[in-house]
Amino acid sequence: MIKNLYLAVGLPLLSYFCTTYGLKAQCNIVDSFSENFDTYSAPESIVPTCWERLVLNGASQIISSTQPASGSSQIYQTGYGSGKVSVVIMPRISNISAGTHQFRFKAKANSGGGFLEFGYITDPADASTFVVLQPITILNSSYDASSERTFTVPITVPDGARLAIRNPGTSFAGHYWDDAVWEPIPNLGTDDMITPDPKIYPNPFHDVLHISDIKNINSVTLHDATGRVIRTVGKPENQLPVGDLKTGAYFLTLYYKDGSTKSSQIIRK
Repeated sequence: MIKNLYLAVGLPLLSYFCTTYGLKAQCNIVDSFSENFDTYSAPESIVPTCWERLVLNGASQIISSTQPASGSSQIYQTGYGSGKVSVVIMPRISNISAGTHQFRFKAKANSGGGFLEFGYITDPADASTFVVLQPITILNSSYDASSERTFTVPITVPDGARLAIRNPGTSFAGHYWDDAVWEPIPNLGTDDMITPDPKIYPNPFHDVLHISDIKNINSVTLHDATGRVIRTVGKPENQLPVGDLKTGAYFLTLYYKDGSTKSSQIIRK
């Protein structure tokens, strides 16, 4: 059908047809990217070329021009409450599990703060294949000094997976993010690559959590499953008393002295 359109009326109509009906040119796999969304107009565009999105149960996700971090545009995701989920899926990258790169972006939220999740998706057509790497609690309503976040990606992420940001629909906030970058980890030397991450144990836990190595950690934050901050501990010790928590799933986020973060899901039994 497309070939016949091209022969009959030429490339302009073919281009229109591909845009209107969502047909994309072949997208190359890249080893880095930097996207500020400024070549995409609000609100007609949804996500950049070679990105994807999933929207469930009436959630909203568009390109927005509401005071972006830079330039003229940014990503907007809102869920309007429970179950209204949106997932923005980044382009295919060749080195997702190499341990040499990091993801960096800037985020803000209205309505008293919001909650997103950074992770990866193994099937861009199936929202249930999204895996959380780190929860993102957003308290700032403008792009300020706290808006930039940097995430490392573990080498256990499967090859072929794609980085993604999910709004799980746990708040009514409008979530905005901009200046998304997949880049080499600065000053990554041999020693950095072989240094093991601190171990958090036992998991499931009961009364006390142990953190094996805290010398490079500035603070620790505990979130519940909806992203609400339960506790923040500055200058943590190797043992973290948590016997007052209810049974269930939580996220423990370690904030390192170099500005990076690491989040792990933990279970209170």
